Order: sequence, then structure tokens, then C-alpha cells
Amino acid sequence: MQLNPASRWFSAQRPLAHLPETLPALLLAVPFAGGNEHVYRPWLDLLPPWLDFQTVQLPGRGRRFCERNDLSIEQMAAAIVADLEPVVAKRPWALFGHSMGARICFEMLHLLPPALKPVSVVLTGSRAPFLPPTTRDVANKDRAAFIQLLREMNGTPAEILQNDELLDMFLPMLQRDFAHVERYRSKAERPLLHQQHCRIFGGDTDPDISLSHLQDWQQCFANPVAVRSLPGDHFFLFEHGTTLLKTPLEVLQQALNTTQLVLSD
Repeated sequence: MQLNPASRWFSAQRPLAHLPETLPALLLAVPFAGGNEHVYRPWLDLLPPWLDFQTVQLPGRGRRFCERNDLSIEQMAAAIVADLEPVVAKRPWALFGHSMGARICFEMLHLLPPALKPVSVVLTGSRAPFLPPTTRDVANKDRAAFIQLLREMNGTPAEILQNDELLDMFLPMLQRDFAHVERYRSKAERPLLHQQHCRIFGGDTDPDISLSHLQDWQQCFANPVAVRSLPGDHFFLFEHGTTLLKTPLEVLQQALNTTQLVLSD
């Protein structure tokens, strides 16, 4: 892993033998609540060699552990967008976000100028942004109830859940993340997003997100979005990387082919 010198918000996930700007396309992935810059590394083997793969590093974890994660979803999106242009570097790029990351991505899409729009977007594990995100009231649970919920959600490593010292470090950050999610609502009467190639996915056994909750995303976009449930719970994404990445990789390849044709004319 190589840090991106452009901003503390981004981390290049491949051991780059080339400078990032020599790779002709970019996939940027935003993590879920509690997730750090490394959570999408299981996808490295699924990506073509021509793709620069970067993740967003949120405050309060990883190399930004000493920064308290007090920024709202809207504030995080604004900070990411403010530093994004040198990372995109005039390349075609795709955007992915899961759960809290999907909501950050949605806010980013409203802030991005036309010249920085991604060619493909995949949002997973999140109700439509104008819906209440959960009925669990996670932010106000006591320690024991919160730990039990984390076990049920199946997204926190067992070595953390079984270690009181790690829990002491991890739980405050994670509970603040959940608080940001539970306080967030997309503002009413916002302009529809004119985003091509948008895909929405959820897990078919996610207790908080139904197919109807996923289909409601269409109300945020002017163009049709493809919506699909895949087998699994809230963290279904790691079992279905090939499916989730199929469209963005195809669209990025098409964009590169078009660019090469234009340059050859």
C-alpha cells in the first residue's frame, strides 16, 4: 500500500511499480462504518493491471487514528471532493461505496463538477438516502448491546470482539460512525442526479434493508438505475466482488477504448 501524496483522504491500494498517473483509469472505494483504508484489499486479485485502485481513509482509524471522527457524512463528502481532482487526474474513474460509504458517495455526486463526474457508480448495503437508515438506534446502545449487535451484523473481526483492549479503542469510533449514519437524511427536493451506469446492490438477508428500500434509490436519479439483491447479510459484498465490479470495469474499459480511438484518429 502506498499513501497518496495529494491528500490524507486517499490511499493507493496496490504496491505501485508505476506512478499513479501512469495508470489510465481509477476505481475509488469508500468504506463502511468502522472501515479503514484496507477493507477492500480482498478485491485486489479481481482488478486488471491497468487500474489504479484507491480507497478513502476516513478520520479516526488506520493512519488517521488520532483524528476524532466528528465530521458528518456531508462534511466528509465535501472534504473528499475538495481533494479529489489531482487523484482523478483527468482519467476515467468509477466510484464505489458500501453502507455509510454509499451515503458519502451520494453526497459526493451532488458536489462533483461535471468535469469530475465518474463514468460508473456502485452503491451497496444502504437504503435510499432519504429513508431512515435503521431502526436499531445503534448510537445510543450501551456497550454490551452494541457489541452484541456487531456480532449479529457479522462485519467486525472476531479478534476485536474478543479483546477488551481492542474494543476500548475501536468502539467509540465505530459508535460515532453509526451516529453519523443515523442522523443523516438527504435534503428534500434535491436535483436528480444525471449519472450513467449506476448500480444498487443489497444482501437478501440484510435485516435492515429490503429490496423496496434499494429500489427507492431510483427517486434520486434521472436515469434508470439497476437494482439487485444478492445472497448474504449486510456484508454480502465480499462474497460477490466479481459481480459488483463487473459493470464499472466494463465501463472503464470502454472509456479507455474510446480514448485510444480518438487519439489514433
